[in-house]
Amino acid sequence: MSYLYVALGDSLSVGVGASIFSPGFVQRYQRLATTDLGEHVYVQTFAHPGFQSLDVLLELDNDFVKEQIKDADIITITAGGNDLIQAARKFQIDHNEQDFSLALNECMKNFGKIMNGITDLKHDCIRPYIIRLVNLYNPFPNDPLAVKWIRKFNLHIKSFLKNPVVSIAEVDKIFKDHEKEYIARDGIHPNDIGYERIAESLHQLGYGELALESEEE
Repeated sequence: MSYLYVALGDSLSVGVGASIFSPGFVQRYQRLATTDLGEHVYVQTFAHPGFQSLDVLLELDNDFVKEQIKDADIITITAGGNDLIQAARKFQIDHNEQDFSLALNECMKNFGKIMNGITDLKHDCIRPYIIRLVNLYNPFPNDPLAVKWIRKFNLHIKSFLKNPVVSIAEVDKIFKDHEKEYIARDGIHPNDIGYERIAESLHQLGYGELALESEEE
């Protein structure tokens, strides 16, 4: 038996910031999951640097992506960071904090549609599956606006925990006070250590019924 892991998202799922030939969190998490589940975990990544939540949502319109999600045992999602970055760029021009509020509201709507879309695709799924969300760490801990809106985002995505297959890797807590250690030279993305910490955080959430299934075999 083997498992399929589908990674949806933005530059974090791509691994931007990792050193050349080094993996991002997706491959690191794949390795940890393979060890824990005792079977090989295959990975399909549907992510692109710069993707906002709407872009991730639109990936669900792709027939191949749909089929992979239907078959997926593990799904991770990274989204939202670029939504807030775009809001910050707009704020620099108009100095209207409502830019963040509008971006957050739109992001949460898209996130909800992503989750509903996955649930619909998995409706007839017999095998157990898990969804793991990665919340936002703050690469600008000294910026009050960044602190405020990243905190709001992380609070909002906790609403998806109502779904029993969903857990959240709270990487904001892991990166706090370790920004210089875990963030790459670009000042935004994780470095190799940061990606390892994200993978470990996902791994520590466990594998739900997948782990029970592997023990029964």
